[in-house]
Amino acid sequence: MRIALVHDDLMQWGGAEKVFAEISNIFPEAPIYTALADFKNPLILKNFKGKKIVTSFLQKIPFYRKLYKPLLPLYPIAFEQFDFSGFDLVISHTTRFAKSIITKPETIHVCYIHTPPRFLWNFSGENPDFLPALLLLSLRKFDLISAKRVDFWIAGSKNCRQRLQKVYKVDSEVLYPFVDTEKYNPQNRFEGDYYLIISRLNKYKKVDVALEAFKRSGKKLVVVGSGPEYKSLKNNISEKISFLGKVSNELLESLISGCQALIITAQEDFGMTAIEAQNFGKGVICFSKGGALETVINGKTGVYFEKQTPQSLNEAIDKFESLKIEADDCLANANKFSKSNFKKKLLELVQKAMQIG
Repeated sequence: MRIALVHDDLMQWGGAEKVFAEISNIFPEAPIYTALADFKNPLILKNFKGKKIVTSFLQKIPFYRKLYKPLLPLYPIAFEQFDFSGFDLVISHTTRFAKSIITKPETIHVCYIHTPPRFLWNFSGENPDFLPALLLLSLRKFDLISAKRVDFWIAGSKNCRQRLQKVYKVDSEVLYPFVDTEKYNPQNRFEGDYYLIISRLNKYKKVDVALEAFKRSGKKLVVVGSGPEYKSLKNNISEKISFLGKVSNELLESLISGCQALIITAQEDFGMTAIEAQNFGKGVICFSKGGALETVINGKTGVYFEKQTPQSLNEAIDKFESLKIEADDCLANANKFSKSNFKKKLLELVQKAMQIG
């Protein structure tokens, strides 16, 4: 059986790329089709070494590494121009437009999706300030049309499944992403005196809520991540709040190992960092909407807060400190999201899609 894989782009290394790299390992002979790829990114090179990667015409645009975000409205056209003749199965992996591919009737298109495009449908409060209203409307219409090209849907969470039903009016199977449960050694964990945020610094991530909460409480907070809000957020901190920007994997693991708890202020699609923190035996304090509700057990592996306000967050932190969160409970919860479970269920769902197809 000839299989092809499709991913939005390979320009940065994040949670989506980790999942896609594992999908590529499960289907090692499958070529990869993507709008753009940064072949100078060492993590992309390392994790997709030896893979056949086919890029679109966007790759020929000068300075595409700096322009890839403004080029996003062209992604649908780019994906439509790929030729999947001769493939029996195509698996697209997306949060944006990789599902826009066109396949022939004899080819089964399975889409593993973590959310319909947030910037189109305003999930998590993300607002596309960079898109004119008319273009936004056109992209929404296209997104609805291209969704009809998918033969079999796999949602990255129950939260995503609800979004797919709401936006595309389709049913889906749920397959949670994974964490490397074998990689981490719980013996390395220690009790530091700080809380931790790991986040892309965009407005909709609501990191400003945490900054104000910790300025009021006087507790220590470490923020890891970069993004358009980095400078403005960093200029509004107290002496007990530290911004580290991007850090190495080794330092990140050490920071998680020693934190009091991970703080999640956004309405996440799923919340991989919540699982990763629990995989170190650490609890999570998270906003009570979105995918984090599927990964954190309230009162057992963490605490929810109801409103994205400093007061609500501080109340949750106080509650967290009054509880005894057991590392073993956190580890047991994280183990549900193992790589082996992910691989087993993905293969089962692909087989189901082929049988239905």
